[in-house]
Amino acid sequence: MIKIFITGPPGVGKTTCVYRVYEMLKLYGYNVGGFITKEIRRNGRRYGFKLIDLDTGYESWLANIEEKSSYTIGRYYVFVDKFEKFIEEELSNTDKYNIIIIDEIGPMEMLSRKFRFFVSNTLSSPIPSIYTVHHKIANRLKKEFKTKYENILYMVTKENREGMPLVIWNKLSKYLKEDENL
Repeated sequence: MIKIFITGPPGVGKTTCVYRVYEMLKLYGYNVGGFITKEIRRNGRRYGFKLIDLDTGYESWLANIEEKSSYTIGRYYVFVDKFEKFIEEELSNTDKYNIIIIDEIGPMEMLSRKFRFFVSNTLSSPIPSIYTVHHKIANRLKKEFKTKYENILYMVTKENREGMPLVIWNKLSKYLKEDENL
């Protein structure tokens, strides 16, 4: 099986890229689990980040600049408890999916021990997975997380971001077709 990692500078379009791959997967009838992290803006400024479960549509705050929390990254208060509850309630049974998408592995998410355990479990699972990775973590990812499966790291740039979902789809679809033939 394959584990696909997507990285790039902030705001380049990693989430958009992985969401387009998700839309292609759904179009072809695949059962997709996991989540995306949506940037929330208010008055033209970044206010925070919400988690959205790809299967149920359930949303939960990951971080924002207003509500208080014991954890902070930059100007954001990170809600580790809400994040861990989201993981437990929304992502506890990944075996029912054809593919898992995790957007993203970043400094906010890494505050959660349950999230690190969840990522580790998906990496050891035979289910294909796609992960967006914060650019500061991409280099140390292999040290932190281990996988016995083939893995590929794609760098999203302003120049390639429009075509990257198709590149990822083409690579991923080979593995999904192999799995169907078993």
